[in-house]
Amino acid sequence: MRLQAETIRLGDHAWPVRPLTLAQVQAIEPLLLASSAAPTGSVAAAVAIVRVALARDHVEAAAGLDDVEAQAPEIAAAMASVLRLGGFLPAQSGDTLLGEADAGLPAASIGAAFTPA
Repeated sequence: MRLQAETIRLGDHAWPVRPLTLAQVQAIEPLLLASSAAPTGSVAAAVAIVRVALARDHVEAAAGLDDVEAQAPEIAAAMASVLRLGGFLPAQSGDTLLGEADAGLPAASIGAAFTPA
């Protein structure tokens, strides 16, 4: 099962966001590295990460993101959703990623049902 879209909510706005493309993941990675070097989290980095996710399907929302009235906990939650969609954070309980269902099985049992012809 593939990871499903998540709804990003900031202030009075909500946008459905699909799992990220490789290009989006590559755009987010340097933002994460730069913000991890800071002693505290960066709201600017969180906004930039959310902007990358919105840019594919919600171009106008991405361009006007700085004008949205929202508080720091909301942007943190929105960023966490984006990071889950990009695979930077584990999926929430109930979501199953490809291959995740087999991850806890011993190696021998994963391919046990497969028998070459």
